Amino acid sequence: MLFVQRMRMRSVNSRGRITASGFCGLAALLLLFGPFSTSFGYGADESRPRWQSLEPGLDLGEFAAPNASTVGDSHITVVRIDPGRFKLDLLSVIGLALPDSLGIDAWTSRYHLAAAINAGMFERDGRTTTGYARIGKTALNPNWKPSYHAFLALDPDDVTLPSATILDPECDDVKRLEAHYRTVVQSLRMVDCKGVNRWAKAQQSWSTAALAIDDAGRVLLIHARSPWPVHDLIENLHALPLGVRRAMYLEGGPEASLSLATSGTSFVQVGSWETGFNENDDNRRPWPLPNIIGVQRKGDIRD
Repeated sequence: MLFVQRMRMRSVNSRGRITASGFCGLAALLLLFGPFSTSFGYGADESRPRWQSLEPGLDLGEFAAPNASTVGDSHITVVRIDPGRFKLDLLSVIGLALPDSLGIDAWTSRYHLAAAINAGMFERDGRTTTGYARIGKTALNPNWKPSYHAFLALDPDDVTLPSATILDPECDDVKRLEAHYRTVVQSLRMVDCKGVNRWAKAQQSWSTAALAIDDAGRVLLIHARSPWPVHDLIENLHALPLGVRRAMYLEGGPEASLSLATSGTSFVQVGSWETGFNENDDNRRPWPLPNIIGVQRKGDIRD
């Protein structure tokens, strides 16, 4: 998202919007990814879903939220990733010297990704992350944001460190540890290092993309098209069998995007509702994103 004044962010900055002209339509998405797969085998009681194993180290779940939204189907989609089998990376128009932002479908297709999600919010220039971010020695934003307390850290130079984690300044020496990771992205904290919901209660709601670490050290890519206040969404995540230990906010509203591209199951999910901006459930197309978190099978990584 472009960062302009909006109540939903609760913070000192604000965000604007980019136009949706020139995006691909739903038909193009279906040609690229095929129809959305819903064959999770829930049985009669949808409140007791199970994970669907897509391939070793990659699972998919779609959960009926215990506390329903007022809009949509109240489902929460989660892609669960074993970082021992998959590599997560930050892909950026700045780091890749691309002229334009891409929809999540185009990012996934162009870079042969198994999955992808927003890498966080962005500034008015449509490129720069709102929080600190770097890829190796390339700084997407060199400035640490004092109000952001979650740091996604990927690809360490020390084998004793987790290959993907969320650093939290209340439990971690972030300055020391982040220097050992090739890729770091700073954003708003949803669940802290003690498992506590850290988002203030509010009335505003929106579709949400988020990232979490579970109790087994796996990465969870989370997408909720139905809108909730973020505090309430976190309560839903805690009530589901996800084992969330730490979580960070990535994006909200129509820009919240998630893609999955495997041989058996492929889809693109986008957000829509955002209080005060897009109060409807009509958006069906991916908005262009300058930065995404991409997931590759380690055997498929290309230079």
